[in-house]
This record gives sequence, structure tokens and C-alpha cells, in this order.
Amino acid sequence: MSDSRLQIDLLPSLDDDVCEELAVLAQRCISGYSDDRPVSASLVRSRLTNALTGVPPVLAVARDGQNLTGWCAVRRPEPGETRARLWGPVVEPSARRAGLGRRLLQTVVGAVQWPLVTTDVPVDRDGAGVFFTEAGWEVLDTITVLHGTPSADVPGAVTAVGITGLEAYVAAAGRRFAGLESSFAESTLLRWRDDARFSAETLLLDPPTGALLLALVQRNTTGSELLVAEVWAADTEVCRRLIAQAHALAASQRVATVRAVTRQDPADFTASGMRVTGRCRTYILPGER
Repeated sequence: MSDSRLQIDLLPSLDDDVCEELAVLAQRCISGYSDDRPVSASLVRSRLTNALTGVPPVLAVARDGQNLTGWCAVRRPEPGETRARLWGPVVEPSARRAGLGRRLLQTVVGAVQWPLVTTDVPVDRDGAGVFFTEAGWEVLDTITVLHGTPSADVPGAVTAVGITGLEAYVAAAGRRFAGLESSFAESTLLRWRDDARFSAETLLLDPPTGALLLALVQRNTTGSELLVAEVWAADTEVCRRLIAQAHALAASQRVATVRAVTRQDPADFTASGMRVTGRCRTYILPGER
């Protein structure tokens, strides 16, 4: 199929039907790769929409008639962020290698004025890295993807359920362990709560040290997982205890697997029984470091 037959449009909003379409195509495109995960409409909405302002993304979609064939989006920077986040391009497998991904990328890049960084691009995804480097992007960072098996054989954890002063706790952890600027750290819990996957039951705390682990339950018709989204701790023992407690949490939530994505040394995860299943890279345009 020639991509000249496809209509590419920038959508002004992100409604439920569009989120569902984007999710279905994304799920189909990542199947079998190291970042294979449950993708739902709520996940798409939470990843593309600004949590603090509710502003929709810059979103380009390609259609062959009524059928969605590809999409690419830029989530606008949150207050305190220096770059906008590029998602995609996501292209129907049967429509690849005809230039559609390039057209989608050019459409959204040309529609924004912010510095951009990609989402995590798996090394094992055929041609993905070459796609960005040929488009003039450069590697910014390398990320490790790990998987683990839920296990109930771990002592109980302290969760955020019923904790008073949680906003201050999370903000302090963000400043101390994640190096967040004060204004961004203060809004962290609000951004987390606006994620449809967030639950106080899956935010694990270590009050003596102020450390925390944020986990998110993701389910759809194809699978389920507990995503270890953040681990903020300076002490190795505390970090590994929180990771072990997350595996027990996964068992109680009855999900199929535990997944973690980290830019740091994965030793704390592998020490807890997780295995490295893939590597990803993020890319930026030159001059945006």
C-alpha cells in the first residue's frame, strides 16, 4: 500500500473512542517485543494527557478510509519539565516500510515548539533505532527492562492507604531521592493521582527513611502486570525490600507478572529475583541535551 493514499490529520482532542483505537493499534504493534504490556484506553489517556492541566496532546493520526493505520503524539511539557514527550510513531504492521512513520513524525515535530525526547524505544524492535537515527535523532539514555514473578512470601508493606501528610511525604522523597525541583516535586502526587492506574494500595512507603515505591496495576483482555514505575530510596537494603514487597503486592493483586523499567544499575532488581528481558533507548534531536 502506498502511504500517499492515507489521510493524516492533527486531532484537537482526545475522546474515549480515539483512546480505544490508539490502544488497540499500540497493543498489536508491541506484541512479542520486550515492552509487550497491557495497553488500555485509560493507559493511553494518562500517558498522553497533561496530568496537571488536562491539556490533550499534539496528536497526528493516519487513516485509510475509516481504519486507523498509524498515529504519533507529543505530550506537552508539565510544569517543571524541560522537554515534551514523543509517543510513536505507531504504524500498522501491514502499512510499514512505505514512509508513513516518517510522515507522522514530521507532522507532529512540525506542529510543536518544544524540545522533544522519545519514549523508551526497545533495542529488539526491528528498525526502530535506525528509524530515529536516520531522521537525525541521537541517543540520550539507555534503559533496562526487567520482569519478575509475583510472590507472597514477603513480609507485609506499609502502603499509602490512610497515611496523613502524604503530599509532603511524596514531595520530600521527590526532592531527596529523585532530584526533582521543588515546584515539580510538590505536584508529584497530584500527577500520580490523575493516572487511572494509581491506587494508594500500590504506593509502598518506608517511613523511617522516607523512601517509596510506586507500582501501577495494568490489565486488559490480553494480560495483566504490576509496573514498578518509581523506586525512590538511597539505601540498598531499603530499595530491595520495597522491590520484594512489590512482588507480594502483585500476588495480592492477582496480576500475571511484575515489570520494571530503570535507567540505573538493575542490580537491586536482579537481587530480588527479577530478570533482564530487554534494553531500550531514548532519543532527542541534536542540540536538545
